[in-house]
Amino acid sequence: MYRNLLFEQPIDVQLQAFYNTPLGELYLAIPFDELSKQIPKPRHAISGNGCKPWFDVKGGLALQILKSYYRCSDALLVEQINGNWQMQMFCGIQLLHGEQIKDKDIAGRWRTYLGQHLNMDKLQMSCVQHWKPYMQHTHTGFCDASVFESYIEYPTDAKLLWHSCCDVYAMIKQGRKRAKLRDTRINHEKRKIQWLAFAKRRKKSKRQNKKTCKSLLRYLQRLTEQLDQLIQKHTVVISACHRNRLGTINKVKEQQWKLYFGKEARVPDRIVSLHKPYVRPIIRGKEVKPVEFGAKVNMLQVDGISFIEHFSYDNFNEGTRLQSTIHLQQRYFGACHQMGADAIYAINENRCYCTANKIATSFVAKGNEGKNKEQKSQMRSILGKVRSTILEGSFGNEKNHYQMNKIKARTEHNEKVWIFFSLLACNAMQIAKRIQAALKEKEKERLRPAA
Repeated sequence: MYRNLLFEQPIDVQLQAFYNTPLGELYLAIPFDELSKQIPKPRHAISGNGCKPWFDVKGGLALQILKSYYRCSDALLVEQINGNWQMQMFCGIQLLHGEQIKDKDIAGRWRTYLGQHLNMDKLQMSCVQHWKPYMQHTHTGFCDASVFESYIEYPTDAKLLWHSCCDVYAMIKQGRKRAKLRDTRINHEKRKIQWLAFAKRRKKSKRQNKKTCKSLLRYLQRLTEQLDQLIQKHTVVISACHRNRLGTINKVKEQQWKLYFGKEARVPDRIVSLHKPYVRPIIRGKEVKPVEFGAKVNMLQVDGISFIEHFSYDNFNEGTRLQSTIHLQQRYFGACHQMGADAIYAINENRCYCTANKIATSFVAKGNEGKNKEQKSQMRSILGKVRSTILEGSFGNEKNHYQMNKIKARTEHNEKVWIFFSLLACNAMQIAKRIQAALKEKEKERLRPAA
């Protein structure tokens, strides 16, 4: 680690050098003090026991934003912090000469902690209070829904059942070894050869797929029965992680049994991943991606800044969320006079609500419009254009440049933290540009000679 002479200067000199960097401009756009008040302090910070942590709550929030800003892994993020003074000041720390952070998983643990105490509405309200002076046209909003996909392999029934069989077989093998019993007589290698023969087919007919799934279901039933017998008869103890996985596998078996041996065509809350059982298939109807797997989010956008209105891993009809989106905008910014939304939001209930509250929309008129027909048509055209370009364009920007294309977090709450702080970093980048433009304009006004 090199010796940083800047840290030997007065704090005013350090802050001036930091604020003149792109990372310093981003820091000024984020209300860290207000955000940190919404997250309770960790136990060791209150009790004072144990060694002093590297980061406080403000530093833990900064870690999540830096991860999205630099689009790097947790280990690479810590490695960059060790050698970058700007990132250190962004996180509120100053490493001494020869000092390094060796804990590569510190960002992941902070993500887990924030996921346990995350209140998106309170954090967004704190950001709104800080960003309001740099936002215009706050009486106009736009709403749309998008899916932020989880990082899982594309699921099929056959794949799901085969992975379940492999996991249960591994549990049986491990349990019999602990109980000092001979190996099981189940010929798993033969089943593996049969599975590979099916998996390597380029085209699989419905009949072949159904036959394979039924065969795997019977095999899984046999494995689970043997595992239950092993636990009861020989009192084999399995870990909590394996118990959770076994509960997920049993639920998968019940769902698939109803589909292939029962009369049901679909099952509610269908599991598509053993590692992430909370993920659900969300039908989007797109030509390229008819089905997506991840969190569905209904977004409100005001003056190019996006906010989360509703977050769910289950599929929902976004057309019923327009009124709650308008209420959110009114709570954040006051009055709402225009609202641009997709055609799916144009149900009669939403039309009546907007008409009663004198809110202009981008919905195609039904019947006679009455007075000011041309003016209303122009308003609809403008709202529709802005929604289809700026709002939908922001989805692509977030997914391509802020690590929201495939969410690689491993738990439900961690995915929520990942999405929220990636969106926060994207919004803060826009606010940072506006802050710098306002400062330059103020400097011009100061240097302009008096008339």
